[in-house]
This record gives sequence, structure tokens and C-alpha cells, in this order.
Amino acid sequence: MKKKKKVLLVGWDSADWKIINSLLDEGGMHGIRSLMQGGAYCNLATLEPQLSPLLWTSIATGKTAQHHGVHGFTEVDPISGSVVPVSAATRKCKTVWEILGESGLRTHIVSWFATQGEREVNGKLVSNMFGHLNGVSRDDEPEDYPPAMPGTYWPENLAEELNPLRVSPFEIDVDILQPFLPRGNKIDQERDRRINPLRKFLAESYSVHAAATYLMESDSDWDFMAVYYRAIDEISHHFMHYHPPKMDGIPEDDFEIYQHVVNATYRVHDMMLQRLMQIAGPEATVILVSDHGFHSDHLRPVFTPSVPAGITVWHRNQGVFIAKGAGIEATDEIYGAGLLDITPTILRLFDQPIGKDMEGRVLLEALTEKNAIESIPSWEKTPAKPKRRGSLSPEESEALLEQFVALGYINDIAADSTEAATETRVENQWSLARSLLYSGQHESALPLLEDCHIARPDRTDFAQALARTQLALGLKTEAEETLGICLRALGDTTAAYILQAHIAYEKGDHEEAIAHLETARAQSPQSVPVLELSCRAYVILKRWQEAWDTAELLLSIDPSSIQAHNILTRCHLRENNPEVAVETALAAIGLRFSSPRAHQLLGRALIELGRWEEAEQALHNALRFDLSDIQTLQALKTVYEHKGEIAKAMEFEGAITTAQFIDHQAEIGRLDSLRDGIAARAKKRHAERRASEKKTSVLDTKDQPLREMEFTLVSGLPRSGTSLMMQVLRAGGMELMHDGKRVADEDNPEGYWEWEGVKSLKQNPRLIEQAEGKVIKVISALLGHLPTSHRYRIVFMKRPAEEVVASQLKMLARNGLKPRSEREHLIQTQRTHLDQTLARLQNLKHVELLEVNYPDLVSAPEGTLQALEEFFGSSLPMPQNMSVAIRPELYRNQSS
Repeated sequence: MKKKKKVLLVGWDSADWKIINSLLDEGGMHGIRSLMQGGAYCNLATLEPQLSPLLWTSIATGKTAQHHGVHGFTEVDPISGSVVPVSAATRKCKTVWEILGESGLRTHIVSWFATQGEREVNGKLVSNMFGHLNGVSRDDEPEDYPPAMPGTYWPENLAEELNPLRVSPFEIDVDILQPFLPRGNKIDQERDRRINPLRKFLAESYSVHAAATYLMESDSDWDFMAVYYRAIDEISHHFMHYHPPKMDGIPEDDFEIYQHVVNATYRVHDMMLQRLMQIAGPEATVILVSDHGFHSDHLRPVFTPSVPAGITVWHRNQGVFIAKGAGIEATDEIYGAGLLDITPTILRLFDQPIGKDMEGRVLLEALTEKNAIESIPSWEKTPAKPKRRGSLSPEESEALLEQFVALGYINDIAADSTEAATETRVENQWSLARSLLYSGQHESALPLLEDCHIARPDRTDFAQALARTQLALGLKTEAEETLGICLRALGDTTAAYILQAHIAYEKGDHEEAIAHLETARAQSPQSVPVLELSCRAYVILKRWQEAWDTAELLLSIDPSSIQAHNILTRCHLRENNPEVAVETALAAIGLRFSSPRAHQLLGRALIELGRWEEAEQALHNALRFDLSDIQTLQALKTVYEHKGEIAKAMEFEGAITTAQFIDHQAEIGRLDSLRDGIAARAKKRHAERRASEKKTSVLDTKDQPLREMEFTLVSGLPRSGTSLMMQVLRAGGMELMHDGKRVADEDNPEGYWEWEGVKSLKQNPRLIEQAEGKVIKVISALLGHLPTSHRYRIVFMKRPAEEVVASQLKMLARNGLKPRSEREHLIQTQRTHLDQTLARLQNLKHVELLEVNYPDLVSAPEGTLQALEEFFGSSLPMPQNMSVAIRPELYRNQSS
């Protein structure tokens, strides 16, 4: 009797070969080791943007985000209009388990992204919301845990069996944490709460594992099983800063305590993998994948962009693929595997046809059966049944959204529902645009990027992407205008010089591009974008030795650079070394199969070697990703001439003529069409804006204050001395606007003197009117929301940005929180914000401004106190008492 075919798919978010290989060298990791021995393994190229919901849905469908419909962690509920996590209802195409289910195969799915609310699975499903156990206390027993939210299970009666299996963070005790924190006894848990997120993420992972093993054992009659573990990504984002080798700026004590966390996380996941393999049995085919890697060495970013999902700069563009079992061939020679290949390969293992509309390929190199692949036009031919949206309560939704915010994947959710919905739509448009750009669909991405840029003109990442898209489409005038705005915001930075180099490069002024790049390189000698663009410019200028040297340097910094491999291939071809050129071209293809230039260069190298059949295949692969590339068409014409296939050679001769004609004749018409579209969209936006303004104008007049008022403000960056200034003015006899909700603590022993309501200034500018006659603290980021119909006296505190950031970081650490950006980036952005804010205030006619230097106020207060007395005059009734509020011993985190 033929044995039942089983396939187990295990997902480890962010798992990276660099760390896996180092742990294999140390010994252990027996699960990974046993899969690699006699199995197939390779890099797995990721997609853009590197956001987990998009990528894991691509893995499960074989399609990119523009087709599967999941564009972010959150979306706007079409019924309530509120921001909610994505669910099964978000998906617009079928998953591999739905396809297998239609063929009568039973599947179990645990914790996969965008499965909340999934129903009618041919098997059992536990959604990605299962591991998020909120609202528990230390003394709760599992039977007392709050029930999982509706939509977590299919069938729904799984709740009774699985609810008690969830693991609470309070169960992660000292013994469990010992491998992660062998020096954990040095942690002062009253002040250092970094241990709390570690407990939380481990509890989530153990919950997922408990559900997976329970289903595998209690209902073993399954054909396909998929389980997703997220903890490697979550823990890496919190603790990779402390991973060896020690990064600059990491305190020695912190490094000593937390350096083992990441490695221990991998070892624990390997132990869970071993258990899954044991239950699945030796007959099962096991596939382990990650959606991308994670920088763990010298490529760890110096700073993290302070934008939603900015933490993805930590992600590496190569993930992990390992497979072993029935149908798998032992090999490590798999070129260009990518996320989109997983579903087609699984379908092939089950002898199911591949949908031609799937964007990946079957990894035949990894399979024992390499005969022709059966295909059908699409698995979407039968409409998918509508899926139930995940039914989260407001409290559950808020708790999960807070986790996404804490991890840095999304911004704080605005209190105003309309504003929150708008921000969510903009971020999802941004993700979709990046997915389209990655697929080379610049025209489709253009309107989305325009909308993003108009909605948030302050976002330089939006502006840069729009400008580069405009350049790629030949819209050079529009690109220069967009970049002009962006350059003013970036100032004298490496990013600004890279942008200027891009402009010059696309305009054909390659010498100027090199000049900008050399300036950028002087600032950032090991910047990968600078080196990649330099390589391209050197080749065009035929400065071959410099191109070669730069590519070699680039590879020493980032061995996964496709650009460096392509440049070296061109150099080897020029040096008449086609054998070596084949190796470097294959290395580029191994990193990203969808690179048309890598396939074209491989074809050219194979032509030099007279390997005509292989050259033909390589060039057709290049055409698959770029149908109109003239160099590829010319190379194929050469191949067919040498093979004596004159009809095919003539066919490509015609294709070359057509491509050249289109390039020459259609460019003007294409640009005219693009510009007509831009103008039409601008006109539509203008009309919508006018209609909105007209609709709200009546309400606006009702909200206008009846008279001009005057307010006294203390402002500055957080931790710049604003609390001290409030105390000084209070001692001088001025009345403060405060509510006492934020009490004194170790960071501010004399109190904060804040009014909680001012945080809503953006949503309700008129609330400032409640502070008339009193001094109110308003941080610098909120000053732009003050109504311009009033007058303001502002005392603005200035403190060195290095000190401000040091104080902010210590406050976060004491509260168990992690900054969303690194120290140097925080210093740079806060210094820029300070300069821009002061420049704006100095030019406002309705503002009287007094700038106060915090170090001077503390160390030599006489001059500052005299300035305050002159600034306020009779409004300051007891100036002689102000000095008593100054306590120099509280001036901490001073610059050396």
C-alpha cells in the first residue's frame, strides 16, 4: 500500500544563514543539521517591502502583494471605518492550503499571517491571533485565561481544547530564561525592563508550538501542515544590538548581559523543529523557510529611519530554504530561489498543477522528479468564498496594534478615527507601491507614490521613491522638482549626495554623479548604496579598474550584492575570462533569480564559451523579466545564427528593429501620456480638496475664537530642561497649567508640571484657550498646531542633542522600552528638528521668543534669570525667588 504523502512547512520569521551557520560550527542545532544532511538548501530571496504580512502571504499564495491584497499589518475596516489588523478577509487569492483542500487533501494551519476569521478549511486552523494572550495576571491559571477572540479557530469547537494551551509571559521563569540570560542575576528588574518583551515573545512562540504539536498528535490524518513562528524576528529587533561582535555605543554591561539572547532564540527554535519532525515522522517531507534574513554583523545599521516600518533596514534580503524527505533531492546547487517559489514547489510535491498566474517557479533542482510541469491557467477560476473578517473586540484590537507600534512596524494610531484611517491607507499605498516597483511596474506605482507624497510631503522616503520612479519613466523635469524638495530637507548628508548622484546619473552626466558619490563616500566609506551606484557610473565611464576595485570592496562589505556580482561579470568578460564570468553571473542569479541583467550576462559569457544551448536558456530567462531589452535580443539572434536556425535569427532581427523603433518613436508619446495622467490626477485632487474645504468652511467659522488671546509657553525637545523652566517660573510667582497626572520620578525628582490635555493639540487646537493666564508646557513637535489667531510668548529650552538623546534613552530603558532609532540617528534628527523649529519661530510675527541654554541656566544662572525678568516684565511678580528652583546636582547626562 502506497504511503500517505505528508508535507510539513515550518516558517521562521527573519531566520538568517549567517547565525545558523555560526551555531552549526559551534555544535548543536540538530534539527537544522539533520535537514541539511541529505536535504536541499539554499538562500531564499525576499521581496519588497520586507513586511511580514505581505511576505508570508506571498509564500502561501505564490503571488505578490498587488495580487494577494495584503498590504500591511493593518487596514481600514470597510464597515466600521476603524483601523484593524489584517485578517483572512483581506486576502484576494487562494492559499496553498485552500488549493490542496479543493483537491481533497487535509491541512492544518497554525499562526499564519492574515488567517484570523478563516473558515471551512479542509482540516483545522489556528489563526495568527492565537499567541497574543492579553489581560492575564501573574496568579492566573490557564483555565482562567480570557477566551481567544472569535475567529481564532476553525472549527470553532477547537477553543475548548486549545485555549488552555496558551502560554502566559508569567510562566517564562528564571529557569527558562537562563540560556538566554546566563548573567541575568545582574539585571535590576525594577529599572531595566528589557526582560519583559523577551518573556512576551517567548510565550507567544511556545503557545504556537503547543497548538501545532497538539493538532499534529491529536489529529494525525493530515496531508499538509504549516506552522509559523514569529519570535526570531521580534527578539532580534529587541536584542540584535547586543549580539556579538559588540556594536559601537553599546554599554559593556548591557553587552555582557544580553549578548546570548539571539543565539539562544535560534537554539530553542531548533529544539521545537526537532519535535515537529519527530511527530511528523520520517516519511514526511519537511520544508523550513524564512521570509528574509536579519543583519547580525558589520552590516547592522548605524541608525533606524524614524518612519513606520523603518526597522526593516535590519532585514537582510536573503532568507533560508531547507527541505528534506520524500521527493527532495540532496543538493545545495539551487540558483535564485525566492519566496514566490514555495507554493508552486509544494503543489508539485502533491502532483498538483501550477497556476500560470503564479509568479514563482517550481524549484526543480530540489526535487527528485524533474519531468515536465503540469499547469492550468489559474486556481482562481472558481471564486473563493467570502471570508469572515477577524472579530476583535476594541480592547483586543488595541492591544495588538500597540504591539505593532512598540515593534516599530506602524506609527501610533491617531485618536481621531478619520486621521487614523487616512494614515493607514497612505502606509498601505506606500507598501503596494514598493511591491510594484520591485516588480518593475513603475507606471502602476506612480499614482500611488504621488498620493503618498502629497499626503506626507515631509516624508523624504516618499519623495525619494517618487523621484526615482519619475526618473525611471523619463520624467526628468518632474523628478528634479520632487528631489529639490527632498534635498532641502536632507541637508548636507550622505543621503542628499546619493540623490544628487542619481539625478546626474539619469541625466547622463556620469562625471558629476561620480563627484557627488565621492563626497558621499568620504562621509560613509562603507555605504552599500554609494558603492553600488559608483560601480555603475565607473562602468559607463569605462573606468574599469575603479569599477572592479569598487565591486570587490562592495562584496567584502555585502556578499549578497547583486550589483557587485554583475559588475564583476562585465569586468571578467572585458578581460576575456568567460569561465569566471559564468561563476559571478550564477552567483548573482543565485541571489535573485528575477534579475534580467544577471541572466543576460550569463548568456553572453556562455556565448563566449560556445555553449549555445545553455546561452539560449539564459537569454530566454532574461527576456522573461525584460521583453524589450535590445542587448538580450541581439545576443539571442547571435545564438540562433550559430545554431543555424536562420528563421529564429530573423525573428529576433525583427524584434530588435521593433524595439529600436518603439524606443525612438514612442518615447515622446509615452511621456505625453504620462504627463496627461499626472495632470488629470492633480486636477481631481484639487477638486476633491476644494469640495472638502467648502464642506468644512461653515464649521470652521463656528470654531474660530471670539478674540485674540495671549499665552505663555515653555517649549523644547523632550528632556531639554522644560520641566526645570516650569519650576523656575513657578518659583518666580507665575501660575502653571498642570494637572499633576504625571508624578515626580527618578527622571524628574522635582516633577514634570505638565497638562495631559495638551497632547490632543493636533486634534483640537482650541484647547489651548484653557491655558489663558497660565504657563503651559508644549513640546516643540506640537508648536505647529497652535492656532495662528493668538499671540505667544515662548521660552524655548536648548540643550546639546547628545545630552537630550542620552537622557531620553535612559528614561526609555528605565521603563523597559526600546528606542525606535539608534543613538546617532536620534541625535541627527532631533538636531535638525530643533534648527528648523527655531528658524520658523524666529520669523513668526505673532511669537515673542526667548531662547534659553539649559547648561548655562544650571551652571551660571544669573544671566538667564536676568533675561527672563526682562522678557516677562511685570508678569513675573517674584523674580528674586527663581534661583531656588535650580539644583545643579540634577543636571545629569552631561556632554564631556
